[in-house]
Formats: sequence, C-alpha cells, structure tokens
Amino acid sequence: MKSFFQGIVGYIKSLLIGPFAIMIVWLLSERQRWKTRGQKPVVHNESPYDGRRIMLLALYEKGTLRPDVIRLLKAARNEGLYILAVNTLKLTDPAEVEGLIDCYIERPNFGRDFGSYRTGFLHLFQRGWHNDCPRLLLINDSIFFSEERMSKFLSDMMGSEIEVLGSTENFFMEHHLGSFCIAMSGSVLRNPSFRTYWNHYKQTDLRPYVIKRGEMGLTKTLKRCASAPDQFKALYDTSRFLNALRHDPDFVDFTIKNGRTCDIIVWPRFSARKVIDFLQGRYLISAADMDDRKDLQLRVDSTLDELARMYPVNDSATLRGFVAKHLHADEKVDDTVLDDAIHSVLGDIFMQGGHIHQSPAPLIHLGLPIIKLDAIYRGTQNVYDTLRIAHLLQPVEADEYTHILTSRPFGGDTLTGWKRVAFMKGYI
Repeated sequence: MKSFFQGIVGYIKSLLIGPFAIMIVWLLSERQRWKTRGQKPVVHNESPYDGRRIMLLALYEKGTLRPDVIRLLKAARNEGLYILAVNTLKLTDPAEVEGLIDCYIERPNFGRDFGSYRTGFLHLFQRGWHNDCPRLLLINDSIFFSEERMSKFLSDMMGSEIEVLGSTENFFMEHHLGSFCIAMSGSVLRNPSFRTYWNHYKQTDLRPYVIKRGEMGLTKTLKRCASAPDQFKALYDTSRFLNALRHDPDFVDFTIKNGRTCDIIVWPRFSARKVIDFLQGRYLISAADMDDRKDLQLRVDSTLDELARMYPVNDSATLRGFVAKHLHADEKVDDTVLDDAIHSVLGDIFMQGGHIHQSPAPLIHLGLPIIKLDAIYRGTQNVYDTLRIAHLLQPVEADEYTHILTSRPFGGDTLTGWKRVAFMKGYI
C-alpha cells in the first residue's frame, strides 16, 4: 500500500513539474541561441573540391577524435570520398586532421546534429559543390563505427543508384529514415526543395523540435526530391530482414538468441508465447478444447506448465519441438506455416520503433557497421544486450563500445528533479 501511494505522489509531482521542466529546457535553448548569435563557423582547412562523392560528417568531438571515428575517416578515404566534417566542439589541434579530413569546420555549440548538417550544406551550396557532386553521404558520430564491415557498407551506400538511401528505417511516430546516415544522389542535392529546406531550417536545442523539423522534416523533403517512390528506401529495411529470415535458418536462431531483452522501453520483444498465441486457435490445444477426458486435462496442464518453464527460447528448434508435442489430435503443422509464424513475429518486432535501436545485433550480423551510442541512456538496451553486441566486434572495438555505452546509464535512473522529468518527456 505504501508503494502504491508513493507511486501516486510521484505521478502527481511529475504532472506538476512537467510544464516547469519543459520551460527550463526551452529557456536554456534560447539562452544558447543568444549566446552563440553572431558567432560564425571557422574553416580550419579546406582542400580544393574536385567533383568527387562527398561524405558530410557531423561531429561532437572535444580534444581528439574517437578511435572509431578515425577508422570511419580512413575507410571513407579508401572509398575515394571527399570528406567535409563539421564539429560542434573544438579539437585541441585542428591541423592534426588535415590528412584525414578535406574540409574541417568548427561551429558554435547550438542546434545539435542538424545544426552541423545545416552548416555543412550551406558551405557546400556557397562553394557550388552541389553542381558537380554525384552523391553525398550524410552521417554523424552519434553512432559507433565498426571497421570490419565499414568498407562494404560505404561501397553499398555510395555505389547505389537509389536516389535517397538510408541505412535503416524508423517507425516511431511516423515512418522516416534514420538521419544519422543517409546517402543521396546529386539530383537531390540540386533540387530547389532540398536547398530551400536547409536555407530555412530553424535551429534549436529542443530534442522534440529537432526530431520534428530535422528527422521528420528532412525525410519529407527527401521524399519530394526523389523522382519515384522506389527511389526512396533503406539499405537494411524490413524486406531485407525478412528475406534473410526466409533464406538463412541460422539467422533466425541468431535473431531469437540475440534479440533485445531490455524492458524499459515498451517496444515488443521476442518470446515463444507470441508464436504460440499466433498458432493457438488453429493448431494447439487450449482450454477451450478440454472435455471430460482425464488424459486431455493432464495434457493441458502439462502444456501450461511447460509454457511457464520455456522462457526464454534460444532457437527455432525449441519452438518446433513444443508445437509438435502439443498439437490438436490428428493435426499437423506444415513446416512453412511454422516458419512463417516465427518470421512474422520477428518481422513485426523488427518494425517497431527505430530499427537500429530495436534490432542492433541482427543488423550487425547482416552487415550494418554502425551502432547507436545512446541505447543504454535512452532505455532501449541494458548491460546484457550491450555485452551480446560486444561479442560481435573485434576485441579493441568491443572495449571502446562498451566503455562509451556504460558511461551513460539510463537517464531515468541517474537524472533527478526537473532534468529527470524533461528526460522522461523526451525533451533532453
């Protein structure tokens, strides 16, 4: 009873503090806007542009570049890309990146990653590089870069003929491409709507507005710039995921075994029960099938008891064995039906929220070399999930990745007062 009343009190306090917390975040954003007003981006070095494909990289790096970012830059140079990097913070010695970055800019700390994107695109437009650029990769360092898979990934993104190609999709709020990594053709860069979007983009530090004006707004603009619906897609989309499930039984088992386990965010996670519920009415014995026969009564009790013991399921074989054991009398489930049931459950889960947060391990297994660095902080990943992903990386990368993620625990546990309320409401 005491915990119940404590929960009620906490809920009321959250309602009362909520508007106050949002106002504080807004005021801090506006203060930073005025503080940086009049400050101009500084171009530290700029090599002549020669018509190559461009990588526009938004950085938030202080002092020195992260090792995984350096690996990305080296892979991009090997791919023959012209690298335009915009840093919201400052490096101790900007001259050190001249061999890695063709054009390096530092800008005032306001506007988050989309502020850096805007600075980069305005610089590109002013120089007229968009007139000759055949393709551009928009990317930022909110993700961890794995060297092993990076070369092929860059080749796939920058060698594609698709006019707008994101790395992954996001179904949170409404469908859009993850703005942390999108490749686009020269025709998109030269589309007047695209230039208008960046010329009129209003910067802010308020996270919901950055998502709405930035991620959502950019997706809508890119859709308008694409010449046809099939010219707007993600490299690792749901279709690719389902194809992998259909053609690779080992990938099915990998996805089941390495699915996200963190329960802070309410996005669905895989369980045997989801598949069993899917098959229950048509194939499996249920309470509705019970009659006066004692053997059936015992069989139903056994079924429920086994259900209670079988979580988690680590592979499809366990599911197959369970289904085979608990069929209706004289019933048989075709293998394709069971496969489709498992695949559909996994596919439905994959399509929830942002792919890169919802299914990081399966995406890495498929070849995606980027992993979000805010997963623990945002509550989509726990330490167990992080360790499972670390197993998929080289030892040095695993140590770097684990250190970065565990240095930012879940904000709902570590923040207090108005900051915690603002965090839980998505404002910081």
